Amino acid sequence: MEDNQLAPSKMDALMEVLAQVNLASEEIIGKAAPMLMYHTGKDLGRREGMRMDKTEELEEALRMVFAQEDGAWEIEMWKDLEEGDYWYGEGLEMKMRLLFRKCPVREACLSKGVRLGGVVCQIVHGYAAGCLELHFEKKVDLHTEHMGPGNCMIVLETTME
Repeated sequence: MEDNQLAPSKMDALMEVLAQVNLASEEIIGKAAPMLMYHTGKDLGRREGMRMDKTEELEEALRMVFAQEDGAWEIEMWKDLEEGDYWYGEGLEMKMRLLFRKCPVREACLSKGVRLGGVVCQIVHGYAAGCLELHFEKKVDLHTEHMGPGNCMIVLETTME
């Protein structure tokens, strides 16, 4: 049997696990589950980030964290047409929007009827923020601005020095 014939069943099993993690976490922990899982993911991301190469380029760091070369993720920096720069904010607190065009977590949530932006999304956002902190050696947080079946808009927040 070829690998591509096995892929749907593997993906379906992964989607089911993600759905069950989401439901169980919110039922057992309650409203605090997404934030708790964000910080759990961030701790894991910091540990994993120690094994990754360092870069000062955000696009390169995103490619490393989300392994975009395998086609599972499509993420790009986003700005309004009238904005001159991707970064916005005042003082040292700076933000940038990231458009998630393709996301396996969103696909899993949609296929199993799991709420977007919940526990599973927060684990991934925390993980990515933890990895990115080690790349840039400064605090990084990721927050959902918009989520939907086609795209999600995630805000990256950091301090500029």
